[in-house]
Amino acid sequence: ACFSAGKGREVVLFEKQKKIGRKVLVTGNGRCNIANRNVSADHYHGNNPRFVNNLFSRFGLGDTIEFFESIGLPLTEEKNGRLYPASLQASSVVKILGYEIERRGVEVRLQRKIDRIEPSGSSFMVMTAGKEEHRFDSVILAAGSCACPPAGGSRDGYDLARAFGHTVREPFPAILPLNVPLKILHRLQGVKWDCGIKAVRNGRTAAESQGELLFTAYGISGPAALDISRAVNDPGEDQCRIVIDVFPTRSERELGDLLDALWEDGSKTLSLSLIGVLKGVMPDVIPRIAGIDPGKRVRDLSPAEKTMLARVMKGLELEPGRPRGFNEAVVAAGGVNVDEIDPATMESRLIAGLHITGELLDMDGISGGYNLQFAWSSGAVAGMAQGTFRSS
Repeated sequence: ACFSAGKGREVVLFEKQKKIGRKVLVTGNGRCNIANRNVSADHYHGNNPRFVNNLFSRFGLGDTIEFFESIGLPLTEEKNGRLYPASLQASSVVKILGYEIERRGVEVRLQRKIDRIEPSGSSFMVMTAGKEEHRFDSVILAAGSCACPPAGGSRDGYDLARAFGHTVREPFPAILPLNVPLKILHRLQGVKWDCGIKAVRNGRTAAESQGELLFTAYGISGPAALDISRAVNDPGEDQCRIVIDVFPTRSERELGDLLDALWEDGSKTLSLSLIGVLKGVMPDVIPRIAGIDPGKRVRDLSPAEKTMLARVMKGLELEPGRPRGFNEAVVAAGGVNVDEIDPATMESRLIAGLHITGELLDMDGISGGYNLQFAWSSGAVAGMAQGTFRSS
């Protein structure tokens, strides 16, 4: 809206919610991870990586930083290149963007659900659920995805795009915790541990990450789990297995040497021998997953049991359960086929004057600010390319 209004055009923004920016408020755990210093097409999933490169060549990371600084939102960088507002508050982003669109003369109409948009000659008729009708020269669909319904996520944008003849890949939840039905794993609830983690499909790594893993009452969460969740949940692919490396910074040989040193005192129980290197109840649970009694004396462990325990520590295999729903998803994968959109303008290749942006498109990034960067870039390019703006 800011970029469209900046061209001196009449701009009207329709918002279904009572307030704008509800989804932004919940991003980055309430701090709003605006972008990432390491942004590139490699961090996105979709059928056309050239689309991302083309888009970012028109409005990229530098442009994003410059824009936010120009409206009074300097950014600060944290671990792994994550960029946040210096205030570390998502509310700052919403308030300043709200002020900026007002300053630029954007008319905001709240609690307006769009029922239909129909081409009418060289313009569009926009009809709300309240039976209002409005005519505009051009339209931008920036309705977001169906992820996080409590913050306003819905399928409205997909339905509007389909009505124009666009191909929409059925969305599925991405970047969310994972269900693991192995009950003994649930005993680790509340334990946080730095792990390596992979999603393995048909013997090949579909996704991998290393970082903090949070064990929960239903499975696993935390940044590392979120990073592989898209691959695990993809309904268009064969099911993955989850493989956890409990000691990612040690090779198998180094882990073997560590365990040998821990087991020099054969009178200790297995769980007692591990409390110096594993956290919480892990010394009790990990052996049980390997099929070994944690109360067994170290001197009574067979070579096969020692080998099995080391193998589980370096490659704990888990079967994922049923995917958790959109309520817990940070983003949704799927959406409008990007081959039907011109990345130079975000204009539909099917309907002149119609622009589609952000999470409505079948292009989603990994966790860490990449999805918001795509939203800023696509929104800015669309705004600069057209006249009157509309958001549902």
